Amino acid sequence: MSSNDGWEADRLREGLVVRGFTDDGVRLRGPVLWSPPVLADVRARVEIEVDERFPFHPPQVRLLDPGTPLEVTFHVDRSARRGVSGNLCLWDDVWPADRAPWTEVDELLSRIAGWLELTAAGWPGDSVCDLERYLEPDPTTFVLYDAEHLARLEGHAVRARAGSTTGTKEIGDTPHRLKKRSGRPGFSRADRQLAWVENLGQIHRPVRRWSDIHDVLEERATPVERLVAAGVVNLVLLRYQRGSQQSVLALTVKYTANGIEAQACESADTSSHTRQMRAGTAAALLADVPIAIVGCGAIGSFTAALLFRAGARRLTLIDHERLRPGNVVRHLAGLEQVGAWKSVAVRNCLSTIDPAVDAVQAKPTAISSTDQAVRLLEDHRIVVDATGSARATRMLAFAANTTSVGGGKAVVTVCSQRDGDVVRVDRLPARSAGAYLPPLPARDEPNELREQGCGSAVSRTSPTAVVSAAGLACQVVLDELSVPSVLADSVAFVGRPQSEEPYTHVGLVVSESGSQNTVGK
Repeated sequence: MSSNDGWEADRLREGLVVRGFTDDGVRLRGPVLWSPPVLADVRARVEIEVDERFPFHPPQVRLLDPGTPLEVTFHVDRSARRGVSGNLCLWDDVWPADRAPWTEVDELLSRIAGWLELTAAGWPGDSVCDLERYLEPDPTTFVLYDAEHLARLEGHAVRARAGSTTGTKEIGDTPHRLKKRSGRPGFSRADRQLAWVENLGQIHRPVRRWSDIHDVLEERATPVERLVAAGVVNLVLLRYQRGSQQSVLALTVKYTANGIEAQACESADTSSHTRQMRAGTAAALLADVPIAIVGCGAIGSFTAALLFRAGARRLTLIDHERLRPGNVVRHLAGLEQVGAWKSVAVRNCLSTIDPAVDAVQAKPTAISSTDQAVRLLEDHRIVVDATGSARATRMLAFAANTTSVGGGKAVVTVCSQRDGDVVRVDRLPARSAGAYLPPLPARDEPNELREQGCGSAVSRTSPTAVVSAAGLACQVVLDELSVPSVLADSVAFVGRPQSEEPYTHVGLVVSESGSQNTVGK
């Protein structure tokens, strides 16, 4: 703790003592005035501990006496020590420490009073789903389930197979039919390590032990308890709802002399809805737009991945080359796919992000004629040219400017120049005069890098420049689909200043048709 942090802690301690708290050098104990429903103000008694994390973390606050009968339910941690109440959850983890209100005595005491009043009122409108925090944790097990399947699995045993990583359990999507052993009591050897699915409904107080779960399930608890006792079920998934939010509590369970012991596991939903939640606001816009990516090398592979992660699902991947070991350092794919067509390798990578790749086509071919280029643009809303080939770019430019293609179609070309010092994206056809940035002449490379067994020179563009170029290309694609479109037809990012204008400063450079010529000087 720095001297300034120590000063903050001392100031808080002194302020609490002034307000009637006693200080034993570790913990402070004192009164908090709060207003229960339909009662006059009462004085609660709390314990406040300022530890080494302060002021970047709130002090620990524990309720010693609420001052009136009060059922403590939500927003309190499970106690770490027997006989000691849990810490009140007064601020969530995303609260910025530079605006930490817990350093001010009055703010802290007001927050505690508010917590007490909300607890007395039953936390109206609260929809935080965090039942796992109230039970003993099982840190060794991570449970994966598909929330879209669980509703039809309620009241059934389900297979729980080991996942691809240590400690992971993946819940099946069909009920498991239990089989009695022929002529003997008990279940067959195959009926082991199963999960059971049930529904707790709308939760009004936490569950802290199996007996609480039994009380909620009532007669529905009997079959699962029988299977736990028989050693058949060792996982229980409980669907529940708080307010408008639905969630799942995953438990490892075992039968002991004292009854069923339950521990909470970290768990996660694998459904398509959850996988798309972080895709961004453009996911719905991208989902049904046919986009072709020509050139699935370094830049093209990351462009495909970013568009796919953002919600694009109708992708056509085109590249006639195979993935070589030397490509891997700046390609989306790894060594395990060396020898595959680059387009196929990229599709395989996308399937590890989301298995829904039925509408992603991988074509190990090249654009070798203007007729092919025109047909490609006719079949797609946008064609991304990431070939780095002047010949391919000219054919796609011809297609973009062909009247037979029709309006509403665009070619987005992306490339790196000067070993990645400049990355550039152009949109075709041009929408106005002066639409494009001036060309950046190529430099003579007297000592070109050459890979054994490969006739083409190797670009020195770094992996970071590759990702930067892919990100810029995706911004232009999204802008093309937006109404109104705001980006210029030609944009570049300068990572290292060049001698030619307008590339002399680090930052984003746009053509005159944009809203400004340079950004980030």
